[in-house]
This record gives sequence, structure tokens and C-alpha cells, in this order.
Amino acid sequence: MRTAEQLVSAEVHYCVSSLVATLANGTTFGSGGLTDLVEQARELTAPLPDYEEAAREADFEVLRNEIVNKGYYWRPRKDRGWVPSSVHESAADAWRDCCEENDIEPYDREVFEHWIVSDWLAEKLAAKGEKVDTDFAGMTVWARTTTGQAISIDAVIVEIVADLSREG
Repeated sequence: MRTAEQLVSAEVHYCVSSLVATLANGTTFGSGGLTDLVEQARELTAPLPDYEEAAREADFEVLRNEIVNKGYYWRPRKDRGWVPSSVHESAADAWRDCCEENDIEPYDREVFEHWIVSDWLAEKLAAKGEKVDTDFAGMTVWARTTTGQAISIDAVIVEIVADLSREG
């Protein structure tokens, strides 16, 4: 079993926060490669919608459907008789659908750091609702919404490690 520290050591490569911030504050002229990169940097620095927290505050939950197709569905927390109308590939998709179907405005999570990560980790992060750009000047960049702690204890990393343990 892989620990969170091992996962981070193998899959998180370099901090590129200064690079992304510098480009995001740049001026664009016309069109072309640099203008496109500046726009990508601005997107990476924009707040990330937090559907999960908003839906939880509105008393909804997302559950994993272990029986049918191992997808995810949402339901009101207090309504145990709820029949889901759709099953989603990821919990992040289920939270987004819950907010859209129930007119819940997502909260904004500020992006604090930017890290080059492996394509494998980028896929796992995106499935958890994290913002990832898979072609930022040839790099795969994760827009991290936590700071001031080791990446290995970020909730999303802990969840990915737990998922890997279950898949086993």
C-alpha cells in the first residue's frame, strides 16, 4: 500500500506558483502562444467552485453506489427513501449535479499554489473536483486550494490514497 507521502514524492514534481502568477498578471496582445498561455494562467488562478461544501450546507449527501455500477449519486440527507435520478462517474460530478438540480450556488475556493504533477495524479485530482490544466506549456499543473501544510495531508490526497487502498 502506498502512503500519502510516497504518492506525493512520486507524483508531485515542482512548485510553479510564481510562474503561473507572473503569467496571469501579464498583458495579452493579439493572439498566439503567449496570449493563450496568459489566459490559461488566469484560469488556473481563478477561484474553484466548491459544489460539495455548498450542497452539504444545504443538507445533501453523496453516496457511492456499490451494487449497481459503482457510481455516485446524491440525495437529501434526511430522506432515506430518495431514489436517485442519475448515477455519476465521480463524486465531484454528483456534487455538481446536486447543486445544479437544486439551485444551490457553489462556494468559491481560492487557489493558493500551483504544482506540476504527473498525468496519473492529475486524472485522480480532476475526478475529485480539483482544477488541473493538462497542457500548460507542455506541463500538467494542479491548482492547489490549500496552503501552509504538507501536500500529503491535503484532504484530496488523503482521499486518493484511501481510494487506492480500497481498489487494492
